Amino acid sequence: MAKVILSVICTATGVLIAALGDFSFDLYGYCMALTSVFFQTMYLILVEKSGAEDGLSSVDLMFYNSILSLPFLFFLIIATGEFPHSLTVLSAKAASLMFGVILVISLVMGIVLNFTMFWCTIVNSALTTTIVGVLKGVGSTTLGFDLLGGVEVLALNVTGLVINTFGGLWAPWPWDHHTAVGLCFFAAVTPPIVG
Repeated sequence: MAKVILSVICTATGVLIAALGDFSFDLYGYCMALTSVFFQTMYLILVEKSGAEDGLSSVDLMFYNSILSLPFLFFLIIATGEFPHSLTVLSAKAASLMFGVILVISLVMGIVLNFTMFWCTIVNSALTTTIVGVLKGVGSTTLGFDLLGGVEVLALNVTGLVINTFGGLWAPWPWDHHTAVGLCFFAAVTPPIVG
């Protein structure tokens, strides 16, 4: 248990160190990220409880999660003013075959990511899924640095990512007797294409 606690502390410390190197601080961005973390924590705990107690499968849990998330998502895109812009972009891109292909691939990857994440949570725990999910965040951040540009990568960012990665890799070892750990790693490193 001490190893798990130290892993969580190591992961959180890495996040804080990386954040100290963020000179393009955006309060709105940090608020949205913290809101996302809060809701992910809540639904992983609910997945763990409902999967264990009610015997729901990953597919059942994905269905309920989607239905329960729609009102919040709809409210958020209206409140942020993204709804009219998204309709404009969708209508402009709708005729493009490449857009359709990329949309379908993104949807399938999102479904696979959520299915494996829910399955990992049912077989292991919300904590296991969250900690190994750190690796997904590290992968996404690294890809973002390389592919998107526009962010100056500083020593604090790299140090924070290394500490964060160490915490994410260190935690799973107590649970390696579970057959789903490989699945957890798959869920952790699959970049989220669909939010």
